Amino acid sequence: MELFSAWLSRLEQIKNTAQVELSALNSSQLNWKPADKKWSIAQCLDHLIVSNEKYFALLDKLAAGTYSMTFWEKYNPLSGYTGRKMAESLGPKGIKPFVSPKIFEPGQSVIRNTIVNDFIQHQDKLISKILLLRDLNTDLLVVTSPVAPLITYKLKDCIEILVGHEERHLLQAKRVMQLAEFPGI
Repeated sequence: MELFSAWLSRLEQIKNTAQVELSALNSSQLNWKPADKKWSIAQCLDHLIVSNEKYFALLDKLAAGTYSMTFWEKYNPLSGYTGRKMAESLGPKGIKPFVSPKIFEPGQSVIRNTIVNDFIQHQDKLISKILLLRDLNTDLLVVTSPVAPLITYKLKDCIEILVGHEERHLLQAKRVMQLAEFPGI
């Protein structure tokens, strides 16, 4: 239960930070990119929505009690190691840039100016879905990555990946705002 409290607290903090620090930005600020291959604030938020939603069907099955582990999920000896490493790499302390898989990429053109509000609403959905998992044994349940069917990790690591990944990209969005070239309000 302590883990769930910590995850939920971190997700609420992400939501509050987005609300306080990003909601006053206009469309040109949200879509401003520091360089051609770098993401805008809007793309960071869009990426989080897109990538998190790939997990929603799985989270719904887990919450409903209809999830059944596959043979590979039950017996993959690398699930614990893989999950821990992914959580480290994708979290806020991950130092290496990580190339986002195509299915997780944000929109490449101008992203709607409602993206901050969309993200805040998305946070509420994610928080409610994770809250429904609080009675599950997150150490025993193993799930498969939506990116690659051979990558499995414990549910505990899956949730940590989701939360840490959000923290990482919120920090990225805040760094964009701190650049000298960032358009003024």
